[in-house]
Amino acid sequence: MEYRLSLTPRLVAVGFFAVVALLVLLFALGFQLGQRLAAGEAPGVSRGHGVARGHGAAAAATPSAVAVAPPVAAAAPAGEAP
Repeated sequence: MEYRLSLTPRLVAVGFFAVVALLVLLFALGFQLGQRLAAGEAPGVSRGHGVARGHGAAAAATPSAVAVAPPVAAAAPAGEAP
């Protein structure tokens, strides 16, 4: 069985529309990422958490890279025992 792909005007129009839609969506994604980076907030990274990759255990041991959880007693409402 042999199938021939003929480039009809309709197929060319659908392909052109798909390429234009892809470019518009990529531009919109880049615009949103640029706004987040300009605001000083990297996407997917919360403040104070995460260690730079490739720096090994020395970077993980620094106080700025270690997240400190509040004590359980401080999180409980006043007057109640945990």
